[in-house]
Order: sequence, then structure tokens, then C-alpha cells
Amino acid sequence: MGRTSAIELCQKLKSEATARQDASAVNNLRLRILDYFITHDVPDDMFEEALKARLNDPDPTKEQSKVICAEILEAWQTGHGDRPEG
Repeated sequence: MGRTSAIELCQKLKSEATARQDASAVNNLRLRILDYFITHDVPDDMFEEALKARLNDPDPTKEQSKVICAEILEAWQTGHGDRPEG
């Protein structure tokens, strides 16, 4: 299997979130977080570190973004979106 890059993963997750047609504040925050990673083209080797930095942020006002970052991190670690080689 070919490893999906961080930007490809974020684009896939954004596409899935957009397809839900969910206008909730949580989904809008998810889209903003994914857009951040897409527009800043965070390198693969820094992607996991950036997500973990948010998870370790002690600010209680960032709890929802922590949940979203945990979901993105899980997708990254489990190979969500990896493509078959060939």
C-alpha cells in the first residue's frame, strides 16, 4: 500500500465532511482545521507532531478542536485513505 500524504488525507477528510452537508459548528470547525493543514501544506513528518501539540494544549476552550485533532490523528495512524500500490 502507498502511504497517503498528510495533505491528501486532509483533502479526503474534508471531502467526507463536506459530503455530510452538516452545517453544525463542529463540522465547520473540522473543515477549518483541515483547511489549515491543506493551505499550510504541513510536511508529513511534522503532521503528527502538530496534531499532538494541539492534543496537549491545556487550554479548556480548545476541547472541541482537540477531539477533532484526535480523530484526524487516528485516521493518520490507522492509514485511512492509504492507496493500494500498483
